[in-house]
Amino acid sequence: MIRHESIEDYLNRLASGEPTPGGGATGALMAAQGAALVAMAARFSDREELADRCERIAVTALGLSDADESGFASVADAFGMPKDTESQRTERSRQIQEAIERAAEPPGAIVTVAADVVGVAAELLEDYNRNVLSDVGAALGAERAALMAAVVTLETDLAPLKDPNVESRLRKDIDGAVRLIDDVDALVTRVRRLIRGS
Repeated sequence: MIRHESIEDYLNRLASGEPTPGGGATGALMAAQGAALVAMAARFSDREELADRCERIAVTALGLSDADESGFASVADAFGMPKDTESQRTERSRQIQEAIERAAEPPGAIVTVAADVVGVAAELLEDYNRNVLSDVGAALGAERAALMAAVVTLETDLAPLKDPNVESRLRKDIDGAVRLIDDVDALVTRVRRLIRGS
């Protein structure tokens, strides 16, 4: 499991020729790091309740990294199924659709996690310790990266999907992530102005 690996071991696996872990799992880890940074900034700002919220979010995000790796592995397995006969092709197609639907759940959840962290960061900026503004900015950058990872992963999942209901759900997650990226950019601009005192 990713959550129990050393950073070095994880990076070595990420750089290997294996299909997992990939972008989705990395996005989940970025979300976890952003949450942990906001937790730290909240503690230095005497906002313990915000710190506790972000610690819980970070745990959730770590779980999503493992779920994403597992989900993508299932998709790869489904695409590797035999397709020599009509019945094999039918079963392979069914398995692919089911695997993609399951694999799309973690990146969709990353959007929710990132939204939670961004919300806490915005609340923190109403009453903060000036010395941790750069940490808040870095955390927002991590959440932006997590959201972009979710977007491109979900868009990749869309291509082979055949169920319009699942497709609609994924498009909703993508649209939500894109809107949230705009919100993050605005908050980063605000943080930078606060740092500069302008």
